[in-house]
Amino acid sequence: MGYYIKYKAIFDAVKAAVVAKSSIKTVVLGEQFTLGGLPRAIINAEPSPIGQATMGELTETKVRGSIVLVILEYEPKDWFTDIISVMGDVVDAILADRTLGGAAFDCIPIGFAPGEIKFKGKTFYGGVVRWEAVLQYAP
Repeated sequence: MGYYIKYKAIFDAVKAAVVAKSSIKTVVLGEQFTLGGLPRAIINAEPSPIGQATMGELTETKVRGSIVLVILEYEPKDWFTDIISVMGDVVDAILADRTLGGAAFDCIPIGFAPGEIKFKGKTFYGGVVRWEAVLQYAP
């Protein structure tokens, strides 16, 4: 199994977890999208360092990603009820299976940032959940 397949499997598993275990209506991973159907999650890859694992020929990648959550088109009346509760649901979805069904050695959320999101000159409300998964790979 090549590196790409193992790397992509982690993102597919994160998408599956968010779809199955959260209140998000639409989850986008790598495909073009429009902003209908809120709340919407957009999963993005981030720079991921690769290093030598502790044993043999294994390498270890800290696969990093972000989930941009576009939740409302208008300013929330209550940030905790309208925004943070949905973001917490996404964190819970990632933590439900920290191995992502065996795709990763471990996966944890590493950032939680509610706020405004701008797309094409329009302001939306939601936030970003950042995560990191450990991928061990032997060529």
